[in-house]
Amino acid sequence: MKKNSSQGPAWIFPVGMIVVVVAVFAWMARSVLPGASMVFVLGALYTALLFRQVPQASRASMVMILALPLTFYSWLSVEDNLGIPAAASWGLGFIAGATGSGYPWSRKKPRTTAPKKTKSNAKDVKEAVGSRRLLLTNAACVTVLIAGGLSHLAFQSPTAAVAAVLAGALICGWALFRFPPSAPARNALVLVIPVEFFLLAFLGGNTSQPALPFVWTYGALAGILLGGHYWNGLPQGTPRPPFSSDIKRRRKRKTVRRSRDKQKPEVVSADHH
Repeated sequence: MKKNSSQGPAWIFPVGMIVVVVAVFAWMARSVLPGASMVFVLGALYTALLFRQVPQASRASMVMILALPLTFYSWLSVEDNLGIPAAASWGLGFIAGATGSGYPWSRKKPRTTAPKKTKSNAKDVKEAVGSRRLLLTNAACVTVLIAGGLSHLAFQSPTAAVAAVLAGALICGWALFRFPPSAPARNALVLVIPVEFFLLAFLGGNTSQPALPFVWTYGALAGILLGGHYWNGLPQGTPRPPFSSDIKRRRKRKTVRRSRDKQKPEVVSADHH
């Protein structure tokens, strides 16, 4: 009986929160409910991806968290054209999705990057930390980010300049993490993304191309994920050049030399009287 009483509030509170959020959303968007509901569902799906699937990939988690304010600002910039409270609908969907993807409601702990240490053989460990799940997670995140950039391109500014900025951002983000420089240099170059966002926002406002800062940021974040080494199918922890050197061969040579030294006959000195 104590177990049931302690488990009751654990799922009743999240359900109550979701009901309240949905009620607030329905009252707010009562005049434009069909269109706003699509944005609400997108916000909930984004949260489910962020809190349930993405935590197993550290880089994807970092990128998708950085994309949170960008996504909200994206809906805020187009809600006048759509004629619906897109930013508020997405925010309420985000809250509902975050509440629904929590441990007390789903009763499933979110996946993490570190696998549990078990006494299984090497094959089981390889399958547990293999790159297939990591690849699917990053592919889903890349799809979301590229879809955001293409949506701004098609809806706001369908021009060749905006398409070129999107393609250039993808290439820049890919090259930065595919051929990474030193850590301080890479972190400094990552800071160029928000600086370039504000510069392109100023340029887009003067040239009637408001999608410029959005396609740049979405493309750069997607390129960061595309530049990872997990796309080649190698499992996590697999040594890559120059770390996969012939260390074992050197050790074998040393052991051979030691064994030869041990096989040398000892010189026995005899005293002749």
